[in-house]
Amino acid sequence: MNFKTPQLLGHTPPILEIPAHQVWHRVQRKSGRGDSVRLKGYVLAPPGGLAGRFDLPDEATAYMADSPETALYESLFRRELRSCHLSRIEQRTLVSFETVAPVRMVDLRGLEERYPVLQSMRYETSQAFAQACRQQGLHGVLYASAQHPSHSCMCLLKVGIEQTKKLDTVELVQPGTGQLHKAVILAARGSQVPILGA
Repeated sequence: MNFKTPQLLGHTPPILEIPAHQVWHRVQRKSGRGDSVRLKGYVLAPPGGLAGRFDLPDEATAYMADSPETALYESLFRRELRSCHLSRIEQRTLVSFETVAPVRMVDLRGLEERYPVLQSMRYETSQAFAQACRQQGLHGVLYASAQHPSHSCMCLLKVGIEQTKKLDTVELVQPGTGQLHKAVILAARGSQVPILGA
């Protein structure tokens, strides 16, 4: 299949192939809600909410990060938050996934300088771009973390999710002891977002 890169704001970003056996991380709900999408170990928000940068109106997407800390900065310790309640952390786990085959991603890293909209809260442009990527048969979008400088994130479309397998699930708060996972402590310290109820 010949993959064509969709245009983004007049620019044609490169397609990058992430090889098999690469590990990516995400923070997700332990059990999900009634309308959550459960697929291959992922617990995903239902389609249609369009609350994320590359969300699709009719397909669940999976947001991943290159490190546990980046996954936490992107989910629970975002820079615009004033605090994070311990109950939110207790309801979530840190899950690691591995690519089992090459994953073809459009690489937007480095374009934020020219197009700050890529890290803004105005998602219409990036969501339309994700739809164009799906139409071209690509697996997702690779982009720079807006919360953790020099780190990468990716949004996997359903075809990309199919190219991964779940490796491990780690509790963010250890049952019985209440001890916080090391990555939670590092993210809370680095973001200076206090944990309430701890």
